[in-house]
Amino acid sequence: MSQKHVGFTVLKGGVQSTIQDSGRIGFCDIGLTQSGAMDETAFGYANKLAGNAFNTPVVEIALGGLALVSTCKQTVAITGADMHPTLNSEPIGMWQTHRLEKDDVIRFGFASKGQFAYLSVAGGFKTPFAYGSFSTSVKEGLGGIDGRKLIEGDFLPTQGKCLPLKRRLPSVLIPSYSDKAVLRVVKGYQEALFDARAHETFFTTTYRYKGEGDRMGYRLCGEKIVPSVTGILSEPICYGAIQIPSHGEPIVLLKERQTIGGYPKIGSVIAVDCFKLAQLNAGGSIRFQSVTPEEARAEALAFRARFTF
Repeated sequence: MSQKHVGFTVLKGGVQSTIQDSGRIGFCDIGLTQSGAMDETAFGYANKLAGNAFNTPVVEIALGGLALVSTCKQTVAITGADMHPTLNSEPIGMWQTHRLEKDDVIRFGFASKGQFAYLSVAGGFKTPFAYGSFSTSVKEGLGGIDGRKLIEGDFLPTQGKCLPLKRRLPSVLIPSYSDKAVLRVVKGYQEALFDARAHETFFTTTYRYKGEGDRMGYRLCGEKIVPSVTGILSEPICYGAIQIPSHGEPIVLLKERQTIGGYPKIGSVIAVDCFKLAQLNAGGSIRFQSVTPEEARAEALAFRARFTF
């Protein structure tokens, strides 16, 4: 078979399926957002199961509905929200690898818990590289397939690589996608813009996510807090930043956040907990917990250590 025909043909694109790696780092100064996998835990395990380096591009399936046909023999892994995948109409397991034959069809349904699933392939998807990343940014038209979500007829080239043995993630490592999340927060220098009552309210309120969100960020509902100013000079926005606009309800900014913003920020959710937030369904509850920068750094190092070969 010609190498140009090795890969997958998209039968259905689903709600929003895109090519993602861990994101586009170092280009905020020219206005490009980070993009990347919304849940890097599931993303990382998808690549580890497939024998790939951590940052190898995968297909991120938002909500569900994707269907692909394999044009060759190859090994895939599926992680993240359980979208009840099937292989040739037969149910297959999550958090493990599957060997495909030519003309095999993988279909994804829709998840009842969690929002994002990940399909990796041994050797990775061979899609265009733009500004330091394979990640798709639909709003910027970068990466992936023409900078957009997958649609019927798209072709995703791969290496056509098979692993010799089936792999399965130990059950103790598989995340559970709950309707409750505790998100750890590092306070920032703008904490002084919020009085003691606002801080107490923020850390004792149970907020709810009502589905008002996307890859840019999630808006939460709950008791309002009011900063001492309504706006600040626009400045760069980090991953996980918690903006408090004039309506007083927090917005947690995620992978496709704007690069600068002028709302006061009470702190930032640590990265490993942003992945947890990304999988929260509408109606889920959230509590915030304060941690030190040292604790946040230790969590980040422990996360990376999981995916070191």
